[in-house]
Amino acid sequence: MQRIGNQQGMTVIEHLSELRKRVVISVLAVIIGVVAAFIAKDWVFAVIKRPLNRMEGINADLVTFSPTEPFMTVLKVSIYAGLLVALPIVLWQAWAFIMPALYEGEKKAILPYVAFTTFLFLAGVVFGYFVVLPVGLGFLVGYGGEIFVQQLRAAEYISFVSLFLLGFGVVFEIPAVMLMVGSAGLVDAATMKRVRKYAFIVIAVLAMVITPSQDPVSMLLMMAPLAFLYELGIVLTRISDRRRRRRLARADKH
Repeated sequence: MQRIGNQQGMTVIEHLSELRKRVVISVLAVIIGVVAAFIAKDWVFAVIKRPLNRMEGINADLVTFSPTEPFMTVLKVSIYAGLLVALPIVLWQAWAFIMPALYEGEKKAILPYVAFTTFLFLAGVVFGYFVVLPVGLGFLVGYGGEIFVQQLRAAEYISFVSLFLLGFGVVFEIPAVMLMVGSAGLVDAATMKRVRKYAFIVIAVLAMVITPSQDPVSMLLMMAPLAFLYELGIVLTRISDRRRRRRLARADKH
């Protein structure tokens, strides 16, 4: 029987069996998360509607326009929430499956990076939810109040909030991406520092696209953390460059 190239010398059948076990655990975690979110739908929707409820003079009631839309909207929200709740378990199962094939040094390098990227994503979601989303919604929902009667459709509001927070989570990965390309030797910290002004132009455009209202306040609330994250990426890449140079120096001596 052919063996997979890892430390434990697992056979192909054992490898597939391990994969199946990890997939089953992940799927069960997602199902349990979805069911739990569906049961706790009142609390889940209270969290989603919180930015609206904090706005004075805004009707925070979400409306639906078809007999099936209430159930399908609750189901969609439950799926989103279940995936979010089960995400740590799914990531751990993926890591537990890959881990035996890695050398000890690779494990030590990957674990902090995985923790760092997870922290950045969650920080982006939290920052978007508590800081930028209320400002953007306040502008969008309140705009034209003397002309229009605002009624927020549940499905569209939830899709808007979900994609908005997902976008914040993704763009907050800037330092992790910079560290990755720097560690691979593709770009060094000096180059990142030299092109900083162009990077800030890209950040300004990105802030304009991601923020929901495109008003100056929301854009500045988005640009400030992105600029900080870019500077953080430069610092982390500089540290990585120094470590790589030290490793190469030790290798040359041997």
